[in-house]
Amino acid sequence: MKYKIQFLLVSCLTSFVLCACSADDAYVIVDIQGDQIFLGPDEQDPDASYALTEVTVDQKTRIYGKRDNQSALKKHDVIKFDYRTDQEPLVETIEHGN
Repeated sequence: MKYKIQFLLVSCLTSFVLCACSADDAYVIVDIQGDQIFLGPDEQDPDASYALTEVTVDQKTRIYGKRDNQSALKKHDVIKFDYRTDQEPLVETIEHGN
């Protein structure tokens, strides 16, 4: 019984963390440094501080429907992205977030 409770608690905590960090959320580009993009939440409270999400793009990343299109990304753009399968933090696609 003890192990079942532990398993349920770990499962619930894992689900909560994964849901809270959904890539379906919209993000705003805070900074771009080479192939690294730093993202913050789209909706922000000006009095709060937020941890940035760091993602990586390469020539295979499809940005706004085109490959090798990193020049299309600008600071303050609102985007949504999908990680490349089993290669996080590499991004497979970036689309407009609004």
